Amino acid sequence: MAKTMKTDESVVIARPVAEVFEFLSNPENAPAWNSNLVDYSVDSGKPDEVGAVISFAVKVAGLRLEASEEIVDFEPNKHIGFRSKDSKIGYRRDLDFSADGAGTRVEYRQESEAGTGLFKFADPIVARLYAHDVRGNLENAKTILES
Repeated sequence: MAKTMKTDESVVIARPVAEVFEFLSNPENAPAWNSNLVDYSVDSGKPDEVGAVISFAVKVAGLRLEASEEIVDFEPNKHIGFRSKDSKIGYRRDLDFSADGAGTRVEYRQESEAGTGLFKFADPIVARLYAHDVRGNLENAKTILES
């Protein structure tokens, strides 16, 4: 990747690591905690194995964007890594899970290709808006799991 935009967000959820990991790694739960997600399906492989391909659609600013990604790392109760496969923007996305007191810390990291030409001026705004969405989605997962 050339120039990248980075997003780093985390949340502590007052539930055991195995329970948080199971919830967040289950594709059936994705629409419940990811507010932008319209469709999400596993096209090939299993959702808990490296090489699985996932298609999804998100709604951003009233527009429907479709893409697919591949699971490139999967370590139960510790880590899931994704890489864009068929997407307008290349990215690498990672979720890390670790014990934090009586709960679980979930760390979300993403590196995306930055805009080019005129769009490069919008990168700081896009990065802040995306980080806000990621934070909101992690908080949604926290609310669901803690209720």
